[in-house]
Amino acid sequence: MANQEKYTILYGRLSQEDEREGESNSIQNQRMMLEKYAEDNGFTNTKFLYDDGYSGTNFNRPAWKEVMELVESDQVSTLIVKDMSRLGRDYLLVGQYTEMIFPSYGVRFIAVNNNVDSLYGDNDFTPFVNLFNDFYAKDTSRKIRAVKKAQAERGERIGTRPPYGYSKSENNPKQIVPDEQTADVVRHIFRLCAEGRGPSQIAKQLKAEQVLTPTNYYYRQTGVALVNLDTERPYNWSDTTIASILGDISYLGHTVNMRYTTVSYKNKKQIERPESEWLKFENTHEPLISQELWDIVQDIRKHKKRPPKQMDMPNLFSGMVFCADCGGTLVLHRAHTMKETQNNFMCSTYKKRGKEECSAHYIRETQLKTIVLDDLKRVTHYARQKEKLFVEHITRKNTAETRQEITRIQREIDAAKRRDGELTALFKRLYEDNVLGRIPNEHFRLLSSEYTTEQAELRNRLPKLEQRLEHLRNSLTNVAQFIDKAKRYSDITELTPEILRLFIEKIVVGEKSQKYSRTAEQDIWIYYRDIGLMDTPVEPEEAQEDGLDEGEAILTDDTPAATSDAPAASTGPAA
Repeated sequence: MANQEKYTILYGRLSQEDEREGESNSIQNQRMMLEKYAEDNGFTNTKFLYDDGYSGTNFNRPAWKEVMELVESDQVSTLIVKDMSRLGRDYLLVGQYTEMIFPSYGVRFIAVNNNVDSLYGDNDFTPFVNLFNDFYAKDTSRKIRAVKKAQAERGERIGTRPPYGYSKSENNPKQIVPDEQTADVVRHIFRLCAEGRGPSQIAKQLKAEQVLTPTNYYYRQTGVALVNLDTERPYNWSDTTIASILGDISYLGHTVNMRYTTVSYKNKKQIERPESEWLKFENTHEPLISQELWDIVQDIRKHKKRPPKQMDMPNLFSGMVFCADCGGTLVLHRAHTMKETQNNFMCSTYKKRGKEECSAHYIRETQLKTIVLDDLKRVTHYARQKEKLFVEHITRKNTAETRQEITRIQREIDAAKRRDGELTALFKRLYEDNVLGRIPNEHFRLLSSEYTTEQAELRNRLPKLEQRLEHLRNSLTNVAQFIDKAKRYSDITELTPEILRLFIEKIVVGEKSQKYSRTAEQDIWIYYRDIGLMDTPVEPEEAQEDGLDEGEAILTDDTPAATSDAPAASTGPAA
């Protein structure tokens, strides 16, 4: 283009921080000032471009990109800004533009309020102006971080955009409420996962149902284009989006603050903080799903394995079936050459290392399903029909078994804490002795290393012990939860992933009493959530014949949950 046809670019920028300084920095006032300056100084063919809501440390701005496209295509003769800070607040990048890039394209640069005009040579104070603008950005960032941290510590939501499934409350923008249109989608996603579907399968189903993706829904509601917005494929859900929703505790009604941070005030790339630095606040808003459904989904996700390409259905018992002898998992063996009734579980240790390490513990998938379903029906029926006797038995069993383990773990925690204090005192005395010359440096390094290692191991073990202790204490009051679930699921006709995970924690399979025999007994122990192993129910009339009170005649016997040749056999403690 000929020189007279080139643009005179009038560029404005406004960030959220600039808005706090008043109307003088508004885009409208910047435009009026720049247009008047251009008119008074004879600049023609002007074009006003602006970025509203963009930080000066961020040069990835839409209008600025357009400016640079025009510059690089040799369509700009002059670039005029109100002051140097409108161009940016990163002194290195601003200096690169003004001293290297603009001159290389023959662009005249003017910053009106700073008396900067490249036509008349360098302004000796310009680098200092850029540096102060950079300091301003850094100081502003520090103040904003301090404010956000204070808000986070108070339990306020610090995110500008509510999670998918929620919207901002009309009465209080800091509070989120369920969004009528998307809350049901979130519940649908969790239910599909509880049924055994993985993120990829859920994504395909939502696409088939033509459900808008979160970015497209947000764009249609607000007009704001988020990163990765694809308006040409509005229903193209990804498995990563589904996985993110399934792992977001916001849907339980909790708020987690300080989970992410940025590299610096210039580099806005998000990084995840260590979990120990997160701030979690419970029951801050209305949940979309229950704790029960959340636990099922997390348990499924923890043990989820992608099924082989030739297999349509995932393993119903994935991560739940264990070998009674080596403790390893039982893996499911399926193939197109096998009938469905031939699908079988086998000990993973035996499969990898052979009979020297363990035995097969072979059991067919159909047998295991029948055994578990029948036993589940039996136990839930007993919990509903004889609720008082059921509670008394579980309470006594918890008192006898759980409290014993609680006492043991509590003693272990107390001992670990005492030892931790002793190690701290020992290290302090050791340091003082080394400083005073009582022990040589070599001994100090050796002993301090041993003490530090031992203390680190103790501090790593303590949280696990405390977590286990809390779980055991909670289990003492979980009988009512099991009965409540038994009442809600009073007609169990099929063993679904949701029902399986809701009621059962794990299944332990023993070896057959006689190898290769189709009729030999095979012990199976079923551990139920909230109540643990179940014994064989004995009717009160039978118990009274044995001289027991009605309250004591609940569940006895020491047999396993079932045997492979008798699917509806009795339950009992592990061998």
